[in-house]
Amino acid sequence: MNQFGVILALLFSMIIALFAIANNQPIEVNYLYGRAEVSAVIVILGAAILGALVIFLLNLFRQFRTGFQIRSLRQEIASLQDKFQEVEAERDSLLVQLGQLQESGEEASRDVAFESDLVNSGELTQAESNSEAELHREASYQEEFLPETQPEKTNGFPAEEPEKKEDDDS
Repeated sequence: MNQFGVILALLFSMIIALFAIANNQPIEVNYLYGRAEVSAVIVILGAAILGALVIFLLNLFRQFRTGFQIRSLRQEIASLQDKFQEVEAERDSLLVQLGQLQESGEEASRDVAFESDLVNSGELTQAESNSEAELHREASYQEEFLPETQPEKTNGFPAEEPEKKEDDDS
């Protein structure tokens, strides 16, 4: 609470106290279960205290609700930061892959330029150039995209694994 609020609350309390002192005659208060005659000062101060208590409880409820919202928003921020870091890591890996692909593309364009120079100079025929380019593309594809732990192939078929011998020890 700032200073202006404290000064305003004190001023309001003084006005209520002066009003209560000015009306100190007894009054009859009707309760639901009966009637009683009490001083107006007690009724005025009691009503002011109950009003202050209600405002305090409402503010307390609002503070708890705000605290829970802040806590959930902080958790959401933390999860979004984690997700952001994951996305950044994925972006970095994709940039590395892009760089590798660009390098292989530059390599391929150099190879094509070299072959076209050879074809133009007459050292290589167009048919030889096409078959060599196809072999080079296939080899580079296998190096980049196929896992290194593939079984060896013989005559287009996967190599057979040696059969395991079972021991018949009885």
